[in-house]
Amino acid sequence: MPAPTLWKLKLCAMSSEKPRISQRLFYREAIVRALREKMTDDKRVFVLGQDVGAFGGAYREFDGLFAEFGPVRVRDTPVAEAAMIGIGVGAAAAGLRPVVSITYMDFLMLGLDPLVNYGAKLSYKTGGQLHAPVVIKTTAGAKGQGVAHSQCIEAWLMGVPGLKLVCPSNPEDAYGLMMTALEEQGPVVFVDHKKLFPIPGDVPVAPYRTPLGVAKIIRAGSDITIATHSYMTRIALQAAELLMRHDISCEIIDLRSLIPLDAELVTQSVARTKSLLTLEEGQVTCGVGAEVAARVQQLLGPVRVHRVGALPVPISSNPVLEAACIPSVHRLVDEVKFFMNIARPERPDPVIT
Repeated sequence: MPAPTLWKLKLCAMSSEKPRISQRLFYREAIVRALREKMTDDKRVFVLGQDVGAFGGAYREFDGLFAEFGPVRVRDTPVAEAAMIGIGVGAAAAGLRPVVSITYMDFLMLGLDPLVNYGAKLSYKTGGQLHAPVVIKTTAGAKGQGVAHSQCIEAWLMGVPGLKLVCPSNPEDAYGLMMTALEEQGPVVFVDHKKLFPIPGDVPVAPYRTPLGVAKIIRAGSDITIATHSYMTRIALQAAELLMRHDISCEIIDLRSLIPLDAELVTQSVARTKSLLTLEEGQVTCGVGAEVAARVQQLLGPVRVHRVGALPVPISSNPVLEAACIPSVHRLVDEVKFFMNIARPERPDPVIT
């Protein structure tokens, strides 16, 4: 295995467990490692997509796989997302385990027909006789690429029975969730964020799986629960540090998996803090936060809820306008202070609460 750009071994102390050995990997390297291990162990796993071959992927998240496994198992395709997903779903139904790379999540909609109407429904239509164990790996989020390459449309998929949807926020979960996704019986949509690929983190050396449908408290707090996912977890953590200056203690939950959704953990947290703020880079209208809030109130009863997301405008190619559109650390601090009745936001947004 090629030496990763960042590599070190360390002992991570774990409560009531033996220390485990970890390696320092970039987010993209964690994905490569998971794919390499599964492709070595399971000959049914193969990758197809644009620039996944010798180029190594648009964000280098397939680096080295083409040289190791060759063009039969790492296949470059034309720019034809509907065909790519259709081939992937069909190959999965035939017994293989494809990973289909859709470079930008915006273009996932071109392949929704084979994914939603065939892949997600296959086990239901055949009484469990056939399955479509395909992983659709795609990349979301704003990073200077304009209106058609920057959207976070995870919420579009949350109402599709038969699909599973994961959105890791760090290298450890990127590896663990990819390993799990590659062993699922049905379609899994694996959503990266562009800004996460160069983020480093500690990843255990021993193989492991991160279970689907299990959220994680990444910061304990007592005054407000912030439920979020993907790159927005980093925004939430930075905002929580600043909010401590105002004596506001934030409990932050990384959802990790949107289908299935761990509403129980969020509800337990809100039962303690009495307040819920949802944070996403997508739209708040019919968004991830709307579903989280509805599930929590079904389980807990009426609670104080505030939703924060992108403004209801297309993401601009202009960096100033892009930054103004999506949630930032300082905007989140303003929103939390307003929600907690400390101050009004400096720049009020037309965000539905």
